[in-house]
Amino acid sequence: MGAYRTEGWDTKRRGSDLQSYNQFDYHAFPQTLDELELEFKREAMELGRIRDKEEDEENYKHRELSVLLINYNEHHEVQNSKAKNRCNPRVTPEVTRDVCLLARMMAANLYYSQIEDLMSELSMWRCSDELHVRADELHRSLRRDAKHYIEFWKQIPPYRVILGDVRDKLYQTRERSWQLLSHGMSEILEEATFTNIEQFGISLLFTSEIEISICHSTLFKSLLQEWLLSELSGKRPLFGSDLPKTEEIVDVLDTFNVLVELPADNFGAYIILMATAPSDVFAVELLQRECHVKQPLRVVPLFEKLADLEAAPAALARLFLVDWYRNQINVKQEVMIGYLDSGKDVGCLSAAWKLYKAHEELINVAKKFGMKLTMFHGRGGTVGRGGGPTHLVILSQPPETIHGSLRVTVQGEVIEQSFGEEHLCFRTLSAFYS
Repeated sequence: MGAYRTEGWDTKRRGSDLQSYNQFDYHAFPQTLDELELEFKREAMELGRIRDKEEDEENYKHRELSVLLINYNEHHEVQNSKAKNRCNPRVTPEVTRDVCLLARMMAANLYYSQIEDLMSELSMWRCSDELHVRADELHRSLRRDAKHYIEFWKQIPPYRVILGDVRDKLYQTRERSWQLLSHGMSEILEEATFTNIEQFGISLLFTSEIEISICHSTLFKSLLQEWLLSELSGKRPLFGSDLPKTEEIVDVLDTFNVLVELPADNFGAYIILMATAPSDVFAVELLQRECHVKQPLRVVPLFEKLADLEAAPAALARLFLVDWYRNQINVKQEVMIGYLDSGKDVGCLSAAWKLYKAHEELINVAKKFGMKLTMFHGRGGTVGRGGGPTHLVILSQPPETIHGSLRVTVQGEVIEQSFGEEHLCFRTLSAFYS
């Protein structure tokens, strides 16, 4: 979900903007997804589609909520008719860090009240031997910090001991995130609601980093694909003390430092705008290794311009020909296709056909190499940006191209009309799931 715009925003209002952004996103999704999941399970049970717990988990666990932090490289005309490049100054490494911390704090709030309710309800003493041993260990080790429940129950039921430990850890997560955020944000909406921990995790959502390929090419413009591969296979340091410290290079490196600083479960994919060649992907892989990202993000090339869409199948094939890369991705690849620039190049109708053909050819390339390809559709709100009714968007996909996985963006200007209220959220998600 692209939620950041640059026009007419005051940097002093960043906290308020993030606050209004999470009012419906963070609160409506978890509750609605839980209700939607229960409804689908009931329907599946009635139709006899679910026979056991393992099949249930396999069919209903593949959901992912993420927020895209878009760092576009815009071209601005100057008086001498030359264009100069600059990345969006509003989406900085600090914004990435703040959004991730905000999500962790919201997740802790979401789970905190649910854990306390479970502590109140689960008063039984019967439990497995393993849980009883664990409860005794926790009770002994946390006796000094257990005043919240010792003052009510002198002898602690085992489930309450376990849940009390989880609750205290959630409290610590929330407080730590708040302390880190308080330096840059003064107004954050706090409100508890129920959610499914398996679905959202402690980070609530994945943050996908989007960088335009020209930002990376500034750092690697003289490097060839073969050199990148040799560096990826080696272990020598890439950056020396004489590395130029331009603003653009520092911004890219700071972004990767944020990936190192925060827990890995905050992040999903690293998306490269205007990708044209395998070297764009290898450059990001090398940067992740050089900056010591412990759990490297999956790298997703985004093809949007007409020429890039036409060349995308060949670029993907060259990528899959590299043994190192095939081992790195473990037969799973994600490719994002954009709708705006191709529409500007040839018009909406011609662009729609080119996107359809590119989609088909990309899937065929993946099948040829035995890869599972997930298509990520960068759709906007208007027709010119790929917008339209959700059910028609899904039905318009080429045959045999979804295979149980599909990712789409919901742009900031239309997100409220699709997810702003519970019934709207339920209806939109039902269209995707069905």
